Amino acid sequence: MVSRCGCLCEKDALDQYSTIKRLQRGRIVGLSLKLRGLLVWMMVALFGVGACGGGEPTSAPVSESVESVEEVSPTATPRVFFRAPRDETDHATEIPLGVTFGSENFEISPVPEEVDGPREGLGHYHLGVDAECLPAGEIIPAADPWIHFGDGADGMELQLEGGEYRLSVQIGDDEHRTIEGLCETITVRMEDGI
Repeated sequence: MVSRCGCLCEKDALDQYSTIKRLQRGRIVGLSLKLRGLLVWMMVALFGVGACGGGEPTSAPVSESVESVEEVSPTATPRVFFRAPRDETDHATEIPLGVTFGSENFEISPVPEEVDGPREGLGHYHLGVDAECLPAGEIIPAADPWIHFGDGADGMELQLEGGEYRLSVQIGDDEHRTIEGLCETITVRMEDGI
């Protein structure tokens, strides 16, 4: 939340939000509906005007922060990574393992129906279960242990038995050919009853 002083007051905004929600749900007992509404407006006015105390901003205004996040350097190195699960973590066999991928400085795109060759700077994810990263320029097999995400999806749920697994996410171009440096491997352990 940006107050009139121009600073970001996230903690104050969260405190204000939770107080307002408690008031709206009637958790403050003994107050009439009209009085609760009045308190909500007083809280909004109080936090909106004086939340930061007129001090110096601790970070950039929201509009500048958003713009800097969207800017990508054309010379930045592309990379691929697991959003989930984290490396060296334990998971219950009774629950499907949520696997999601992310990439930076590289565009993920579904494979077109007609492929006349690889499109520059575009690719899609592949997941190898108990597989290592393949060398650059190699075609990723369309069989176990590889799962293709040619539709541009960024994850799935896996039902795995107990044991240790090496998971590799690798980006391939429209012809499923691996691209230099766009692979990451992690280890997860699946256990019963955790």
